[in-house]
Amino acid sequence: MVATLVIATGIRQPSSANVPLISSPEFESLCRSGNRECEMIGKASHFTTQLIYELFQAENTGNQAARQQAIANIAALYETEPDAIKVVNTRLRLSDFFLVEKDQHMGGYAVFLSRGELLPGGMEKVSFVIGFKGLYPSLEDPNDIAVAVSALPEHLYPGAGALIHQGFRDYSGSVFNHQISQEMIKDILDLQNNPKTDVEIVVTGHSLGGSSILYAAMLVDAGVNPENLKVIVFGSGPVAQANFISQYPDLIPNIIRIETPGDMLLYDDDSPMKPIYRALGYVPFGRLIKATGSDRLNQLNQQFAILQQQQQISPSPDFDTKRLNLLQQILQERIAIHVYSYRYYYQIYRHHQGGGGSLW
Repeated sequence: MVATLVIATGIRQPSSANVPLISSPEFESLCRSGNRECEMIGKASHFTTQLIYELFQAENTGNQAARQQAIANIAALYETEPDAIKVVNTRLRLSDFFLVEKDQHMGGYAVFLSRGELLPGGMEKVSFVIGFKGLYPSLEDPNDIAVAVSALPEHLYPGAGALIHQGFRDYSGSVFNHQISQEMIKDILDLQNNPKTDVEIVVTGHSLGGSSILYAAMLVDAGVNPENLKVIVFGSGPVAQANFISQYPDLIPNIIRIETPGDMLLYDDDSPMKPIYRALGYVPFGRLIKATGSDRLNQLNQQFAILQQQQQISPSPDFDTKRLNLLQQILQERIAIHVYSYRYYYQIYRHHQGGGGSLW
């Protein structure tokens, strides 16, 4: 994969429909201070929570015009050229579950891009971005569901000490072993040994895209300098046991977890997933940037608590109906938080970059 020298182009604003109203004082502080992480997180959020899904859906339906547009949008976001963007799709289709050999792993979906720019003094900065697609639940396309439920701890690879989520390992490993990935790794290893080149690698993902953490570990094992890596995950549950931290001590400080309270896939106390994570020994790690909770979810939870109290004081014959209705609304809001709340970071980044317009 050869980096492309480019001139910056415009960035299309994302749709703001269904975005829960949240805020993150820590992230907004990064943006106000001009910290580079504001741009990295803001762009990664748009890439992994919207554009990569648009690209996948276009490929899934065979809509070539929509695919070209999605590629153009990703290229504009990262100020590169469309031909610098490569797609790795190793997912298994429904028919594959019956036709392939049983030892074939679930496949992953990721988008690779590169960008180069000249710096003062004859230096060149080469940036690589690898974005992992999140969960796409469909009975007609069961790959991601199978990945998510294959949760038993496994070694990252034979002989490795780290115990990680088996499905996420397979998802990220299939991408790592792909020719496009291997070519990029070769480029990185060559470039990072050049004293006139500054190398930057962002590995990012939303939800199931937390596989990006394991992919980054594979990059480190391949010889990539952890100091050149930044890993950014949005709304992803823990993917490894604590021994992962001791095996990759130089990578852990470069991992950023972006979380919204109420996201049901997180390690939070009120998450239905926490007992499962604890039983499997999976723990979160990296630096946490957290948003405020959804006001709507808080209101629904309060209504539910009041309903429970009222039922204890004065039983109502329609209690079960009201209870079910509130539970459905709470679930819908939790899903909206997981799917849409992380788009907030791109909106804030654009606002501080002079993008203008309403944040919502």
